Amino acid sequence: MADSVTAIFVPLGSSDGYRLKKRWENFAFIEGEPVEATIQVGLMSSLENEIMKAGFQPKNINFLTVEGKLDNADFKLIRDYMPNLVSINMEKTNATVIPEFTFAQKKYLLRMQLPAHLKSIGQRAFSNCSRLSGTLELPETVTAIEYGAFMGCSNLHYVVAKGNRITTLGDNLFGEENSKLVYKR
Repeated sequence: MADSVTAIFVPLGSSDGYRLKKRWENFAFIEGEPVEATIQVGLMSSLENEIMKAGFQPKNINFLTVEGKLDNADFKLIRDYMPNLVSINMEKTNATVIPEFTFAQKKYLLRMQLPAHLKSIGQRAFSNCSRLSGTLELPETVTAIEYGAFMGCSNLHYVVAKGNRITTLGDNLFGEENSKLVYKR
């Protein structure tokens, strides 16, 4: 566990008691009970509507699985109103673009599954997701990764690009760190 990053849910009002202890710096402390949501978004609906219909508040969701339609308004909801995401699975969505800054500063985000038909990752889309860890696999469909997409993702070991389709590669993908982009055929 020394090399990994872990989220720990603690009772309300107690996170500082944990955070200030020695050897707890790699843990992400979230107060309250974990909230998991699986949301199906139809063509005429939105992520926000479906989350509300399911009885959730976006700010409280920690583990999110989305299926169906995912558009710019939905990514804006994720960016602006879902600060406590630990994990997100978008594999079964129709999204082809992750807009700029969508996941920037998500301090609890540990892992994600990208949309199966993703083509483009916007500028600084994941910047400063310092707890995003392990290996992130890009779908074969990705053709563009914009400037600083993974800047400040210090615990991310590799970003694996399958195939040979990336034609646009922005500068400073990983900020000051060496590139962690690996091509896999």
